[in-house]
Amino acid sequence: MKTKSIFKTLLTGTAILTFATLISSCKKNDVDESGSANVKVVNAAPGSSAQSFFLANNTVVDGGLDFGEATDYIAANSGNNLEAQFRNAGTTTAYGTGKFNLDNGHYYTIYLAGAGQTSRVKLFEDDLTVPASGQAKVKFIHLSDAAPANIDIKNGAGENLAVNLARDNSSAYLNVAPGILRLQVTATGSATSLAEFDLSAFTAGKIYTVYVTGSSTDNIRVTQIVHN
Repeated sequence: MKTKSIFKTLLTGTAILTFATLISSCKKNDVDESGSANVKVVNAAPGSSAQSFFLANNTVVDGGLDFGEATDYIAANSGNNLEAQFRNAGTTTAYGTGKFNLDNGHYYTIYLAGAGQTSRVKLFEDDLTVPASGQAKVKFIHLSDAAPANIDIKNGAGENLAVNLARDNSSAYLNVAPGILRLQVTATGSATSLAEFDLSAFTAGKIYTVYVTGSSTDNIRVTQIVHN
């Protein structure tokens, strides 16, 4: 009987430990106090007012982030299940929220996208590895609610740069020659351009993201940000 009693006690202790570990791993704002991550914050929500940004209940951007604007990288909390929240500047009203894991020393860009029922916060990790010699490096992100759910991004000659890019997703990085880059945005598989853009000159050695926004087919646009 003693053996059974000890065994039962061990099982109970193991169950408690497992439950405690599970609760800890799911804890909201499980901040790693020993390190930090680097975050760039972008307002990619057409029609939004200036935004503040909070991470794990700490102020990262204190207002003034208008649509199309991006911050530099900011040292912020790393950890698991960190709540990211954009708010209309000067208020406590959340415009969009998300929850993310951020690793020590890594670089991320956090985007506010959409409006109303579609408002959302999206996170993408950035690769700051130096581009190939004499080249720039770019990735594309689809954040437009008005564009088709899947799009192709082509250069001025109609050659594909990103194929079947799904909404709220990022393409792989690709190297591009320095200079002005003409882009076309189309529905996947279509030759009909939804919009065309000339982006400012890409510089050799620089790393870029180009993201697509637009709440109606009349205001689809692309925005270019630099990471280094």
